[in-house]
Amino acid sequence: MEQPRSAMNGYLRRHIDLPGVRYRRIGFTPTDDPSLAPFTSAHDVLGDGSLVLLPVPGHTPGSLAPLVRRPSIAPLLLVGDLTYDAGLLEAGQIPGVGDKAGLRAASALVRRLKERFPDLVILPAHDPGAAERLRRANRAPDGTVHGEIDL
Repeated sequence: MEQPRSAMNGYLRRHIDLPGVRYRRIGFTPTDDPSLAPFTSAHDVLGDGSLVLLPVPGHTPGSLAPLVRRPSIAPLLLVGDLTYDAGLLEAGQIPGVGDKAGLRAASALVRRLKERFPDLVILPAHDPGAAERLRRANRAPDGTVHGEIDL
């Protein structure tokens, strides 16, 4: 049974308790990988650095951002609800929902990562400009299109 106000807090059990789906809790481990700095902990999903989960608490407990590193084209960082607009994140503004201190800290880490890797493409879940940034990010320097999708 859902708790009172769970919908207002963004937790709807029927959205996550799905038939046949099994979840496994992941743990973030310390990392000294310079390509992930300023993040000091991460979870390498595939073991090869191509898909790394980074902790971005603030919007909800346990929030994470998948970092997708692809050969020859821009890396992607899916930040979920850490922000609702990449421009707001760059400007240092945080969304209205969540733990303000956690949102500020996680946003600062993402901005520092972007400073270190200017080609990093930040994709917030609700950002109307994310689809176009993804489309542009899928073009290699030689013009080759990777992962073309219809959005």
